[in-house]
Amino acid sequence: METTIQQVQEQLKMKGYGQFSDLTKNEEDGTTIFTATGDEKIVYVKIFEKDADLSYAVQQSALSEAQYHESVPDFIWATNGEVNYYADCIEAIPIAEIPSIADVTKKEKKPLTRQEKWSLDIYSDLQKRFNDLHERLYGPAGADNISSTNEAIDEISKLLFMEIFRLYHPDYVLREGENDGLKLYDILKHEYIKQHGKEAVKQIKTAFKEIKNHDDYVAINDKGEKCYIFNEDEYIKLENPANYAAAFEAFQELGEFEDENGVRKKATLKDVTADILGRLYDVLLRGKYDSKVGQATYLTPRQVTEAMVEMVMHDLTANPKEAAKLRRTDENGNPTFRVLDPTCGSGGFLIKAYEAIKRYFTREFAGMQTEKIKEHLDKMKEHSFVGADKTRSMIVKARLNMAMHGLPKAPIFWVNDSLMTDSLQPETFDVIITNPPFGSGSVSNKTKEGEAILERYTSGIEDGKPTGKGLCLGAKPNNKGVWKQVNSTDQAVLFIDRNLELLKPGGYLMIVLPDGILSNSSYKHVREYLMGKKNEVTGEFEGGRAIVKAVVSLPTVTFQLSGTGAKTSFLYIKKKEHENEKQGPVFMAVAEEIGFDVKNKVEVQLGNDRNDLLKIVEAYKKGM
Repeated sequence: METTIQQVQEQLKMKGYGQFSDLTKNEEDGTTIFTATGDEKIVYVKIFEKDADLSYAVQQSALSEAQYHESVPDFIWATNGEVNYYADCIEAIPIAEIPSIADVTKKEKKPLTRQEKWSLDIYSDLQKRFNDLHERLYGPAGADNISSTNEAIDEISKLLFMEIFRLYHPDYVLREGENDGLKLYDILKHEYIKQHGKEAVKQIKTAFKEIKNHDDYVAINDKGEKCYIFNEDEYIKLENPANYAAAFEAFQELGEFEDENGVRKKATLKDVTADILGRLYDVLLRGKYDSKVGQATYLTPRQVTEAMVEMVMHDLTANPKEAAKLRRTDENGNPTFRVLDPTCGSGGFLIKAYEAIKRYFTREFAGMQTEKIKEHLDKMKEHSFVGADKTRSMIVKARLNMAMHGLPKAPIFWVNDSLMTDSLQPETFDVIITNPPFGSGSVSNKTKEGEAILERYTSGIEDGKPTGKGLCLGAKPNNKGVWKQVNSTDQAVLFIDRNLELLKPGGYLMIVLPDGILSNSSYKHVREYLMGKKNEVTGEFEGGRAIVKAVVSLPTVTFQLSGTGAKTSFLYIKKKEHENEKQGPVFMAVAEEIGFDVKNKVEVQLGNDRNDLLKIVEAYKKGM
């Protein structure tokens, strides 16, 4: 460890951080900690033993520790000598490296409130509680109707939902069946469960059925339909009173909390900031979710999610004309800006988009119109972040993920198929960020469902050619150039078409695609459908529905855990505002590494300095 400390200090000196605090030992995790300062910029350094685990959970815990530190650092560098994690403590985002003093842009450091300090301080303890609870339910100690790690997550989610509901509805009196007249607040106390055992379990399971679709958690889709977190048949599977008691004790015994007025009281999860509560749930999902179980949807790696969102948000906020979209409202005062993920999984893209917009408002309007911006952001939480998915269990995770981040009524809902649903209306979204399912021949006219889809996706073909509007990619040109319906196609192709239909003119689409669509001759018509055909005389592209802004190639390891080694990229396009809009230069980049590898079917962290996406995003922002 001494060698690592010396190496880190030498590198920091070269970057201008030459003043080092005394070394301190963290007895809980065995790390050595110090700060490095230069020109009032501070780096919090956390040195782990060689070969120590630097998983996503450990990284998030280290970030929270740094944000809570009395020195109020600008950056954190956590390392075990091989794996390096760097982050901006103020923005709470990963960075490619610790910047030199000369390259640091001065940012206002907002003093932490007592609630924020307490939340950061308790983060690691809560993270351990969530992890222990998962192990209890999924491990041999639980053995309580749980057959997979994903089911354990689902059951924790339901109990967590009940605890949050209890805290925000302390006077709620149950009305159904034998529970009639009981206070929900009381029957969820861990002491009550220990005392009443199976009777308490019975009451809790019945109570869940009553409150699971309470109006406070109902979202509204584009058709005006109510969308609930849980489906009608959802119930709590757990039977063992000891597991209920363990869960609610983990949620409830949080020590004391001192509020902004200096009054000490018994702490609850309601006192944990939404940022921290959301971070905890995200770590639980990413750390414990198994993509190989049942109908599981693979969670897009966070490194990819962060890069895709960051590039779009840069274009939205760097240009005043685009940034103005974020503040527009309709005649009812509701925000008109909307982000969509039509195959949302656990809601990762939507949460990153929300966090980025929140950071932008905080940064740009600090001290100005604070209450007005806060009110606008609160309305955005209910209207601006839209998700759909055909896997019901993922909708539950996405809704709860959003709720934990402070968006309990975000319009995220189940659909039979995002390609066909009328719950998503054309030209109503400013941004779509998505990682759709893909696979050659995944939509075929050999099934009635596939036949109907292909029929709809040729509705924009007239006289053998695509019209300016309508869906067309269920067809392709034959050797005479006449567009005919295909027998089968990759559904990712159809999602390109669908997303263009859903975008407002000038809207942005960021989408993960298999490389074949971007390079194979059999998909040339898709590329020309987007960009138009190149005029060999002028060199300009003529026709096309979109402007291609960027293509970033991803390594084969990206989706290896999902059981596919398919080579993929993410494509970034803008829907044309008018047909004469010209295609400009396309930003092209290749990520050789994205911060992790897969060994023996386990994700192994490599560190930020081996995540090419961080540097690629910075290059894009600089217009390189």
